[in-house]
Amino acid sequence: MHASKPGDAGPASPRIGLGTLALTGRYGPVDDAAGIETIRFALDIGVPLIDAAAGAGAERAERLAGRAVAGRRDEAVIAACGGVRRSPGGRETRLDGTPEHLRRSCDASLERLGTDHIDVYYLAGVDPRVPVEESMGALAGLVASGKVRRVGLSGVSAEQLRRAHAVHPVGALAAEYSLWERRVEAECLPAARERGIAVFACRPLGRGFLTGRVHSAGRLAEGDARRDDPRFRPENLSANLRLLQAAEEVAAHRDLGLARLALAWLLCRGDDITPVPSTRDRLHLEMNAAAAGIRLTAAECEYLAALFPPESIAGRGTR
Repeated sequence: MHASKPGDAGPASPRIGLGTLALTGRYGPVDDAAGIETIRFALDIGVPLIDAAAGAGAERAERLAGRAVAGRRDEAVIAACGGVRRSPGGRETRLDGTPEHLRRSCDASLERLGTDHIDVYYLAGVDPRVPVEESMGALAGLVASGKVRRVGLSGVSAEQLRRAHAVHPVGALAAEYSLWERRVEAECLPAARERGIAVFACRPLGRGFLTGRVHSAGRLAEGDARRDDPRFRPENLSANLRLLQAAEEVAAHRDLGLARLALAWLLCRGDDITPVPSTRDRLHLEMNAAAAGIRLTAAECEYLAALFPPESIAGRGTR
């Protein structure tokens, strides 16, 4: 798999990465051994980017990633996330962007990962009590100490991105981006491109919707994170599935699976975009990686974008 370097501030980025949310049980039960083998298989097939910033499951994701890359650390590009304070049960979170907390969080992540450095360390979001410049200064200190190679941002506005980058170069912006969710295109993506910042597209398959395998909200398991997503409520999901039918026809015409088509569409948006789909299935991982070799025409890319006008996504504005 080839790599691109979107700009001087960004790390060399593989064309497809591996998200770890599915390995933490948020989309259904999975044991640790299967999660570790999935990560190792990603390295085997040339998918080095392992994004362990898995929300409420981040601590488990980091432990799995650490065990999986043991003895192969130089093959992996590991992303992790700081700036979140969790309740003892781990279900409730709040942002904490204080320098002291960011330093402690980084040290805890390094211990769970079993490594001496994190390749991309995200600020999970801007703590409303702490200026982004202050949080960014702490992250710059982690870079200076060698604990972090590149600073990333997640959950920020374009203005916050600009302010943070003025303090220290931002290496990557993590944002939900897919055919099904394109709000990043309005302001954050242009702001990132102005500064040569790589964009890691989280949930590039719409939490499984763009695979075509989610036909009923009622079939989602108890505890599945998608049950809390308004787009998957029965009345919204049925409307959204109608939007998917035309995309399925394009996939069939190209003799592609729908998931690979959706990833190929993201890749055609620019060399600075790295989709980071999450899966616990090795076959799906291999098929996702194969999307890097698909080339859509400009007409196909624009046609697919037109199939999913943002205002037509049921439940999109209520999350």
